[in-house]
Amino acid sequence: MAVRAVRLPTSTRLAPFGDAPGEAPVPVWSGGRARVATLAEAQLAAVTAAGLEPADTPDPGAPTLVYTDRTWFTPGFLRAVAAAGAGRVVLSDPDWLRETGSLQPDPARPEVAVLPAGAPLGLEGPDRPLDLRLRHPPVERQHPAFAHAQRGGFPVGARMVHGVHHWTHLLRVGLLALAGRAEEAREDWESASFVGKLGMALPVLGRARSLSPARIAASLAPRGRNTRIHPTAVIEACEIDDDVEIGPFALCRASVLGRGARVDAYAQVAASVVGPGARVGTEAMVNLCVLWPGAFVSSGGGWQMCVFGRDAFVAKTATALDLSFGRTISVEADGQRVDTEGWFLGSAFGHRARVGAGVRIAYGQSIPNDVLLVAPADDLFRRIPADATGTLTVKDGVVVPGKG
Repeated sequence: MAVRAVRLPTSTRLAPFGDAPGEAPVPVWSGGRARVATLAEAQLAAVTAAGLEPADTPDPGAPTLVYTDRTWFTPGFLRAVAAAGAGRVVLSDPDWLRETGSLQPDPARPEVAVLPAGAPLGLEGPDRPLDLRLRHPPVERQHPAFAHAQRGGFPVGARMVHGVHHWTHLLRVGLLALAGRAEEAREDWESASFVGKLGMALPVLGRARSLSPARIAASLAPRGRNTRIHPTAVIEACEIDDDVEIGPFALCRASVLGRGARVDAYAQVAASVVGPGARVGTEAMVNLCVLWPGAFVSSGGGWQMCVFGRDAFVAKTATALDLSFGRTISVEADGQRVDTEGWFLGSAFGHRARVGAGVRIAYGQSIPNDVLLVAPADDLFRRIPADATGTLTVKDGVVVPGKG
């Protein structure tokens, strides 16, 4: 009989959105395909894939695995937890704790435990150390100007877990979900026999119809039904749901595009989660971002490490800074500014927030739901005298003579 897995509710709400963590957009894999669903659905999919039995109550006669509604995990992590025996999971990998610990109450003790038979429902129990068996891929060093923001290789593996207490965690969970899927595929490949590897490779080569690395990368992009992808678009290692549209010369790499998402001409999407019905506008660039369903992101100044709420709209020429060259970036949490201990972070845009052209936003900011944010209008042309001639300029919205 499978071990039961019970989800514990909390009162957590993610600012600035106001949603429970379980409603946040997260990539979910099932049946060999991915879609952008919710954290609650991702938890259920991981529980099922791990061979556990989703339940509302513990099994009085057997151990029960419990987790909170604000905890993301991979199936491999749950399998390891279930096999470790009764107790509260404790992590010790210093690189993992350094890279994931920001704004988590206790990153070394994720909210997952195995209760012995008959124990009351909760997270109490003896510490149970768990090895995540993480890899530490080498870091590709970028320009020296932002080397300070690259502290080391981000550890990844098929066993991963992360709390979702803050909007910044959605960015990390989205990235970890993409990396975790790749790690599962890598482990399956390395453990397979020659015949098994042949069975994995042939379908990919059949879709690619070439040994070209670019064609093979493109074939690693499963596509749903009724997709409309322009032949000039470049698609590499993406998961594409039904009814997605990708325009001319767009570039999509290592991302998940939800049902009905749209990527317009010349846009770039990399390592991002694009929710159902969300749209990346012409020439826009989103990198390491999460878009809730219905969000619309225009080109702006390029968007990195940002979360865009449900039906949010960002106009062209708006800009969110994302890299600090001095102090580490702080964010608002529980009514106060808290240090993220990092130098690379964008902003969060609330549900239905609208940001106009020319708005510049500092890194680490949260824009509330339903806000309309416009740029200063002192130099905005509004009126011109009928007799105006020669060189003109704008002052306080009115055209006045300028210096020629």
